[in-house]
Amino acid sequence: MFDRLAHVLRLFVFGIMALGLLPATAQAAGRKLALVVGNQAYTQLPGLNTPVEDAQALSNTLRNLGFEVTLLTDVGPAVFQAVLGTFAGDVDKADTVLFYYAGHAFQKDGINHLVPVNARLADAAALDSETWRLDDIAKALKGKTNQLLLFVDACRDNPLPEAVRPVAEAGGLAQFDGGAGTFVAFATAPGQVAWDKTKGAVNSPFAAALLAHIAKPGQNISDLMIAVRNDVETATDGKQTPWDQSSLREQFFFVPPADAPAAPAAPVSDEALPEFEVVADQSTALAPPGGITVVGQGVGDDKLASLDSDSRTTNTKLPDNTTNTKLPDNLALGVQTELDRIGCYGMRVDGDWGNGSRRAMTAYYEAKKLPPGDLEPTEAVYRALLSEPANTCAKAAVAVKAPTKSPTKSTTKSPTKSSGKKPTATKPTKTKPAAAAAPVKKQPTCKFMVIAIVCS
Repeated sequence: MFDRLAHVLRLFVFGIMALGLLPATAQAAGRKLALVVGNQAYTQLPGLNTPVEDAQALSNTLRNLGFEVTLLTDVGPAVFQAVLGTFAGDVDKADTVLFYYAGHAFQKDGINHLVPVNARLADAAALDSETWRLDDIAKALKGKTNQLLLFVDACRDNPLPEAVRPVAEAGGLAQFDGGAGTFVAFATAPGQVAWDKTKGAVNSPFAAALLAHIAKPGQNISDLMIAVRNDVETATDGKQTPWDQSSLREQFFFVPPADAPAAPAAPVSDEALPEFEVVADQSTALAPPGGITVVGQGVGDDKLASLDSDSRTTNTKLPDNTTNTKLPDNLALGVQTELDRIGCYGMRVDGDWGNGSRRAMTAYYEAKKLPPGDLEPTEAVYRALLSEPANTCAKAAVAVKAPTKSPTKSTTKSPTKSSGKKPTATKPTKTKPAAAAAPVKKQPTCKFMVIAIVCS
């Protein structure tokens, strides 16, 4: 018996020693998260050519390098803040967190601002209220012990209206220090302008160089940026020089050196990730084909009951055959229908989009405690409303004026009207007010809604 115990102890000690001999890169592999944003189709500002393509291509590559990727394209402020909040809830569980942004940006008073696709930037106040501060994003994504990697491909031209250009600078970003454990890379040096793309290229010079070198085995992130910098300078004839700053506590490898025991990397796929708009407050996990986990909802009240909406945790696995919801032919009618379902619309649902419908949208944003967003019937708005429970608004946004009735006539519609029979008069009962039909509290109806994609 003592011999057996001694043998077990020897095995235990040997195992501890073996763990201590593992290379540092293998021990630090851990969980890796990425939030990738590509804003291109600006509604009020000049549009761009490549951010969506850049974001999708990088998302595919990061997925194949072991990252769980959340991809957002052409996103507005309310949607982004909702997804950022959900994403930030997981950063303390990850060893590495990456944020990539491609789109318009500018600096104001030394603070870098990223621009949503529906920003108007009509006055100085809007420069703060309608944009996302890079330092706020970094603060949300920086966990207690993780490494934070920030990549920003912005400042491709001056997006600011003439009225606010004296207040802010769009000709380059301000130098940014994310603090200990943070790596920051800009597509061009602070104060300089980046190119959207070179002639005949699909991606921006920065994204193309990043994609070309990021999967090289044994290359640490500093060496990666040297290779990226050289490629970008060559592609732009020296007009653009990427910039980076590191305060990492240890080397980071997208692909560890060959001597590190790591799982073989999957081949990089050229298949584009599906593009989804996103909405706030829902977090049911989906598992469709293709190895992409989609965060959304849509299988019924039994699944909705398992959601923890306060912590926005993902705790429900849905079937693999779940598919995206088809858009209605009349988008305005579809948005009105959903507003009516969730209690934010008090007018006739007719597909005629006017000020009443816009007031209903305003009531929806107020009920959700979200900044004012798009008031028009867009795809993003429709998909956002699909995910909301029936009691989102405490009352309808627009009151319907009741038709004038004679007090001596019954207001009850006769059920025999269609049969031609004379309706029977019924004397109103005043002694049983409780008999009046009380509004039945409708349970939240779960309809499929994709809010983001998380790839692993």
